[in-house]
Amino acid sequence: MFFYLSQIPQWLAENGHFDWANWLSFLRVFQYITFRTAGAAVTALLLCWWLGPKIIALLKRSKFGQEYSDKAEEAGGLHARVLSKKGTPSMGGIMIVLSLDVTALLWAKWNEFLALSLISVVVLAALGFYDDWVKLTRQDRDGIHSKVKLTVQLALGLFIGLYLWHHPDPTMSDLVGKLVVPFYSGEIVFAGVGLVGLLITTAAIVGSSNAVNLTDGLDGLAIGCTLIVTFVFIIFTYIAGNKIMADYLRVPYVEGAGELTVFCSAMVGAG
Repeated sequence: MFFYLSQIPQWLAENGHFDWANWLSFLRVFQYITFRTAGAAVTALLLCWWLGPKIIALLKRSKFGQEYSDKAEEAGGLHARVLSKKGTPSMGGIMIVLSLDVTALLWAKWNEFLALSLISVVVLAALGFYDDWVKLTRQDRDGIHSKVKLTVQLALGLFIGLYLWHHPDPTMSDLVGKLVVPFYSGEIVFAGVGLVGLLITTAAIVGSSNAVNLTDGLDGLAIGCTLIVTFVFIIFTYIAGNKIMADYLRVPYVEGAGELTVFCSAMVGAG
């Protein structure tokens, strides 16, 4: 949303309002990904600080607290029992998801990469919410059946993979339809490469979702690992979205990928 503020001076100049265009020329700073990346991190952090106490208090009043021992605690022995999560409010990820989504919509320029990322967040957050709901209402550490989780994750992965693969824009379809080795200028093309790309895309989404779920044993473990990975994604998405840097490092240039840098920065701030 804020990106479009950078277009105001140009619009004013095109319509003959040169004085106003000069006065509002500072709005052009919103076109720079680096500025919006920093703004997204700060905004998400402030939103979490503001929402956190309110959501935690609401969860406590609603008695959404964990009163069972999860598998990570049982496997961890004495140290894990000292850090037991019994009584800790569940569904705290709500404030992270809300902060991330609101911040991304405010600071990132809308494109299909951002839309697919937000869809992934909403779908997987809803799955996690339902899983926590089942655990709390039944006081059952297992939550919903693993087949249900896997089905939703596979459906999401296949949807995104197929959407990209069959996209009319080669910039999008090549993300799945071609295999590229990092720092090597050539492309790997063979019969069925699109299917391989689809499988890799689906496996990445399903694997990432389950990886976060597996680390969700002790407080801070899952989000800590997520933030480390997100910092790496900030670097990769910025390079892929910058034609000069992408060409220099022999990384495929993906127009619009830079907006995912803003999205990842919002994730860091929200975490």
